Amino acid sequence: MKEYNELRDQNEDETDDWNTGANLMDQLVMIYIVLITMSGALHVILAIIAYMNRHAFEGMRTFLWFSCFIAIYAFGYALFLASTTIEGMKFWTAIQYLGMPFSAPATLILVLQYIGYDKYINKKTYFFYYLIPAISFLLLATNDFHHLFYQSVYLEYRNATPIMQITIGQWYLIHGAYTFGTLAIAFVLLAIYWFRDKSRQTKQVIILLIGVFVPIAAAFSYLIGITPGGLDPVPVAMLFSSSLYLYSIISTKFLVVPPIEKDYVFESMGDAVLVLDQTYHIKDFNKAAFTIFSHVKIGEHIAAVLGVDNQILPLLKNVHTESIILEVEMSNNSIKEYYQAKISPIKRGESTIVGTTIIFTNITEQKMEQMNLTKLAYTDGLTQIYNRAYVLSIAEKMFASHEKMAVVLFDIDHFKKINDTYGHFGGDEGLKHVASLSRNVIPESGVFGRYGGEEFILFLFGKEAEAASTISSKLRRLIAETPFHYDDIVINITASFGVALKENCTALPLLIKEADEALYASKKEGRNTVCVAMDGEYIKLSSEIIAGKYG
Repeated sequence: MKEYNELRDQNEDETDDWNTGANLMDQLVMIYIVLITMSGALHVILAIIAYMNRHAFEGMRTFLWFSCFIAIYAFGYALFLASTTIEGMKFWTAIQYLGMPFSAPATLILVLQYIGYDKYINKKTYFFYYLIPAISFLLLATNDFHHLFYQSVYLEYRNATPIMQITIGQWYLIHGAYTFGTLAIAFVLLAIYWFRDKSRQTKQVIILLIGVFVPIAAAFSYLIGITPGGLDPVPVAMLFSSSLYLYSIISTKFLVVPPIEKDYVFESMGDAVLVLDQTYHIKDFNKAAFTIFSHVKIGEHIAAVLGVDNQILPLLKNVHTESIILEVEMSNNSIKEYYQAKISPIKRGESTIVGTTIIFTNITEQKMEQMNLTKLAYTDGLTQIYNRAYVLSIAEKMFASHEKMAVVLFDIDHFKKINDTYGHFGGDEGLKHVASLSRNVIPESGVFGRYGGEEFILFLFGKEAEAASTISSKLRRLIAETPFHYDDIVINITASFGVALKENCTALPLLIKEADEALYASKKEGRNTVCVAMDGEYIKLSSEIIAGKYG
C-alpha cells in the first residue's frame, strides 16, 4: 500500500510538472503572438508613413516595400503559431515566405540608395535582387511535390504545444546563404560609409546599422538553437527595429529628407575640385576635374597636374586663414579656357590646417563676353582697329613719357566718289581694305586707329618715330598699288598723308593739328602723296626712298 501511494504521488508530480511546462509553453507562444502582432502592426504604420512620403526620396519607396514584407512575415508567423494542424502551419509558412525572403534584398537596396550607390539599382538589377527570394517562395509553396526546400515536415509536441519541425533541403541552404549574404553586405557597406565619411547623419546611420544587424543576430541565434522553445525570434526582434525606425522618422526625418551627403554633392558638382594633403599631393578629386586634368591621379603632386609654371603653385603656401581667388588661363584640348580658381585651407578645429582644396569654376563664357565688351569699348566696329577715343587716350599717356614721337594722319582720296559710285557698302569695304593693308606696314609698337570717316591716325615712338615718313611712304605706295575687288569690280584707291614730329609741340592736340595741316597740304599737292610738317612748312616727299632726317 505504501509503495502504491509513493508511485501515485510520483505520477501526480510528473503530471504537475507536465502541466506546468505546458502552461509555460502556452504562455510563451501567446507572448510571441502578441509581440509579433505588434511588430506587424508597427510595420503597417511604417508602410503608411512611407507611402505618404514616397516622393521625398527614392529610398522611401524601398522602405515601403520593406515594411510590407516584414508585416506579411510577422502576421504570417503569428497565425502559424496559432495553428494546431500541420496543414495550417504549412499554409501560414508559405504566407510568411511572401515577405521574409524579400525583406533581405529590400534592406540591401535601401542601404545602397541611402549611401548614394543608386547606379547599382535599376529595373534589371531589381530582377536579380529578388530572383532567389521568388524562387524560394515557389519552392516552399510546392515543397510537397519535390522536397527541395524541406526534406521533411512533421509536428512535435512541446508539452501540449504542437511545434512544426523540419529537415532542411538543398534550396533552403541557398535561401539562407542569400539572406545572410545580402544583409551582411548591407551592414558592411553602411559601416564603411559611416567610418569613412563621418556622416552628418550619424544618428540615422546608427539606427539603420542596428536595423540591419538585429535580424542577422536574431536569425543566427535561431539557427544555433538558443531561442526559447525553438521559436523564430526575428519577427519579435523586428519589433525593436521598427520602433527605432519610427522614432528616427519622427525625430530626425529619417528617409523623409533625402540623405544628401558629401559624396553625392562632391561628385555632382559642376566645378572641378582637387583636394590636396599637407604636402600638396592629390588626395581626392571629383569627376568634373577630368574635364580639365585628364591625367590627374591620387597621390600625384599638384605641380605635375597644373604644370610647374602655373601661377597657383606659389600661392598654396600662403593659404592660412582665408581663401585666395584668382583667374587662370588654361588650355583644354588645344582650346583656351578661363577659370576662377579658389584656393581654401582644410582645417581640423579652429587652426590646424590638414590640407587644401582648389575649386576651378569655368568662366570662359563670362570672360569672352567681358573681352568682347572691352573690345567694343576701344575697337572700331567696322575696321576692327582702335577707335578714336581709345587711340587718343593711349597717345596722351605716351606723349608725356616719350621724347621722340610722330603722328601720321591720312585719309582715302575721293572717298565720297567711291560712296556715290559703289554705295556705302562699297565704301565700307574700301575702309576695311585700307585698314588691313596698314597692319602689314605699321610696327607692332605703333598705335593705329580710325580717326573718323575715311581718316586714319597712327602714332609712332622712338626709332619708329624717326622713320615716320618712310613708313608713311611705304604705306602710301602699298595702298596705291593694291586695288581691292568689290562685286567683281576692281577699285583703285589712293591716300594722302600728313606727318608731324614732336619737337617744339607742348601738347598732343598741337601735334595732331600739325599733322592735319600737313595732310591738307598733301591734298593741295594733288593727293596720293606724303607731306611732312617742318618748321612751320610742309615738305612734300617723293615716292622714292626718302633719306635724311625724316627718312
